Amino acid sequence: MATGVTSFQWFFWGYSLSFSHSAGKFIGDLTNIGFRQVLAAPSVGSGRIPDLLFAVYQGMFAAITVALAVGAVAERGRMLPCVIFMFVWSTIIYDAIACWTWNPAGWVATMGGLDFAGGTPVHIASGSAALAYSLMLGKRRGHGTHELNFRPHNVTQIIIGTVFLWVGWFGFNAGSALSASMRAVMAAVNTNLAASVGGVTWCLLDYRLERKWSAVGFCSGVVAGLVAITPGSGYVPAWSAVVYGVVAGSACNYATKLKFVLGIDDALDIFAVHAVGGFVGNLLTGLFAADYIAHLDGFSVIDGGWLNHHWIQLAFQLADSVSGFAYSFGGSCLILFLMNLIPGLSLRTSEEAEVIGMDDAEIGEFAYDYVELTRDVLNGDPFDEEASKYSADRGSPIEPHEKAFSSTDDEIDPAVIYTTSTSNAQYIRQSSRLSIAVMDTNDISDPSLNSSRSLFPRNPEDFDGDPRISFSKADNKFILETEDGQEYEFDHALKRWVPVLDDALLEQQGQAYAVQGVDESEPAQPLKKKRKQVYTNGEDETGGRANEHKKVKPAPEPRERKNTAVYVTNLPDDATIQEVHDVFSRCGMISQEIDNGKPRIKLYTDDNGKFKGDALILYFRPESVDLAIQMLDDSDFRLGQSVSGGKMQVAAADFSYKAQKDVPTTTNTRDKKKIIKKTQKMNKLAPSERPLQDVVLTQLPSKLADWDDDDPQALQDTTSRQDKVVILKHMFTLKELEEDPAAILDIKEDIRDECAKVGSVSNVVLYDKEPSGVASVKFTDADAARACVKIMDGRFFAGTRVEAYVDDGSEKFKKSGNQKSVLGANGEGDEESKRLDQFGNWLEEDE
Repeated sequence: MATGVTSFQWFFWGYSLSFSHSAGKFIGDLTNIGFRQVLAAPSVGSGRIPDLLFAVYQGMFAAITVALAVGAVAERGRMLPCVIFMFVWSTIIYDAIACWTWNPAGWVATMGGLDFAGGTPVHIASGSAALAYSLMLGKRRGHGTHELNFRPHNVTQIIIGTVFLWVGWFGFNAGSALSASMRAVMAAVNTNLAASVGGVTWCLLDYRLERKWSAVGFCSGVVAGLVAITPGSGYVPAWSAVVYGVVAGSACNYATKLKFVLGIDDALDIFAVHAVGGFVGNLLTGLFAADYIAHLDGFSVIDGGWLNHHWIQLAFQLADSVSGFAYSFGGSCLILFLMNLIPGLSLRTSEEAEVIGMDDAEIGEFAYDYVELTRDVLNGDPFDEEASKYSADRGSPIEPHEKAFSSTDDEIDPAVIYTTSTSNAQYIRQSSRLSIAVMDTNDISDPSLNSSRSLFPRNPEDFDGDPRISFSKADNKFILETEDGQEYEFDHALKRWVPVLDDALLEQQGQAYAVQGVDESEPAQPLKKKRKQVYTNGEDETGGRANEHKKVKPAPEPRERKNTAVYVTNLPDDATIQEVHDVFSRCGMISQEIDNGKPRIKLYTDDNGKFKGDALILYFRPESVDLAIQMLDDSDFRLGQSVSGGKMQVAAADFSYKAQKDVPTTTNTRDKKKIIKKTQKMNKLAPSERPLQDVVLTQLPSKLADWDDDDPQALQDTTSRQDKVVILKHMFTLKELEEDPAAILDIKEDIRDECAKVGSVSNVVLYDKEPSGVASVKFTDADAARACVKIMDGRFFAGTRVEAYVDDGSEKFKKSGNQKSVLGANGEGDEESKRLDQFGNWLEEDE
């Protein structure tokens, strides 16, 4: 409602009164009434922002300010006066404060006050208005007694609302930079940091008292931090946001106690969080404002605060804060006082409506189902959906036969139980604010019961003269016992006697409706359906025939591989990979090599190594292929320069070979490197000696289907397998192993520990059939292997001089175990070589 009313007011004359170009020091004029002449002209906020955009943006500030102010009407204020107050207050109070703070003609702006996003117009103004509204309305019914419970209404909604506020505040503060600049970024950083520190500070202060990590307390601290950083978010450095959060979280936390000192019922602590938080933010801005932060947008110039030795700035901030508070508080009190004198605009609702609740009395809708159930029970007719506790035809909202609902102490958790003898229906609701009632619908129609209860004394002064009434010190309540043994307790808030729950009666009722053989304490569990088992003879376990035509789930179709590469022809002979990257990266992100980060662009050359004008470009996304074809096909590679072969041609690359069915199912990195090494040796042969090798090299890229293996040049910078293996000799003796076979484990562990000092060790192998005591150590990189040689070669191990060198693959050593063949230092045997040869023979076959 506040957004709706304020949005219209802002359109009608609010924007003109705040930001008209011909405004005075205190308020604007009606030049732009109804958004007249509000279009593309530069706004008063920034010459880079048009009037209309600035008007819409500032209208949201006005709407949220009014919504904060009217939160003070909670649980006792009438809706109609509140709506009128929204329109009047935003016109007289908010528009004036916004004009003198943000309009360049305003007295605060000309004085030099700093308020980046609304410390005074938004927070101090709304907090002081809420204080005035709470004062004029008076306290809620039952305030200060056990009847009014101050626990949160819904913690989940509090947390969700805080999340929305936190995220939205980035637009609130960072957006006030009115440009996409570093100043906006700094405002966002300060906003997040102050909110985080404020939430933790408030939570710690509450934990100090209650030893509970309150989620509501954290949310309150977050809002306090956001409020405080609002006026300084675009003026102060990031480190000062921590101070904002700590000071605001502490000050606002202690300010929540002021309502008890002042005797004012501020239901939502709007004054404590927003007014006090706004004061804290304004004053800290006077201390920490820095000229270089404001100039991050490239054009704003300020004198700064105490950080720049501009001492008078704190006085400017104090004058702005005090004047804004005084004007908003005094003006709000005057507006509310005059409205309350007008017939039909009384601010506070009646006591009956307050007992029933504003949802029912003013709105006629409920947020929770149990509210309507409560209403039906109190009216004595659970099936009358049209009845309302506040219906005019029901007279008084409380009848003699009702059990009224009232607040109870926190430690009591009662239930409302309504029993109908005709339908055996029970309505049970748990609530910490509802007392206990046990009623029978037959009693409601019994006039003798109504008449007897109407004779109970209701004035506490008469209780001493009635012998049926006694006072229970344990429960701190008056108890009345009738002649038939029925007990009632007196509710002081409702001035009504209510029945007392009889546990024995409840147990008796439970037994009456109990089902024989059913354990009420056991939770009901759904029965699991047992699937019929099908036997091999075609019969199930019941003897019936199994379904012979059982549907077989079809095998999933293979997923089509998406093409992410384009093939380009007619490129200039002197084109480079970087130049190709610059042209084709306009159509999308080009994929990169994992090991070196180079773009995956391949330039094809002829037998002499000369670039022949063809290239393959691999994109990250398949959508880039279509875009590259649309934009670059049949165009000049270099603008204005044509190639002898014609314009550049761009087409989707043909990767159909990747879907071959006869490719071996498993190929690891070792296999691929073996094949690449083999093809590198083939390239060194003379052309006349390699007719078959030429065929292999031509078909190799289409068979490997892996980018890293397509180009042998890509492997020139990589190290070979042997470069990572170090051979250590004289590490043990055969006699030593014969005497203690388990010593091989200790020796391997000692070698691993010693070599791990220079790098990561992936494997240690002992060749226990070698008289020279050979061991091999494999590292994850070649540098570590070379470092190991430096420290181990010539070193003494168990009294023997060690010989260490990097393996070159020329030696072979023996070891025991399941392998019968002779192993190389890198662990490759005849079996592995045979498998690799078979794989190489497959590559050499023609398709």
